[in-house]
Amino acid sequence: MTNKTSNSSASSPSPKPGATDSLWQPSWLHWLISALSGTVEIEKETARLKQENARLAEREKKLEEINRRLLEIDKKYATVKPKSDTN
Repeated sequence: MTNKTSNSSASSPSPKPGATDSLWQPSWLHWLISALSGTVEIEKETARLKQENARLAEREKKLEEINRRLLEIDKKYATVKPKSDTN
């Protein structure tokens, strides 16, 4: 019978004694985690910006309505003002 031994420890660096597994990661895994983390952050920022744009669009609609009302009031005032100046 032959003893089966893993050659993976010979080809992969192993953590130093006392080091935790969380500090040791193969470079490709570290890259993958970084890439995915960046993607998640970009998605979060994109969602936040979409929400902010929707909020600003709603505010813009309200301001347009206020401007329309102010124009109506200004027109009414312009028709009333000349009459009051003659009195």
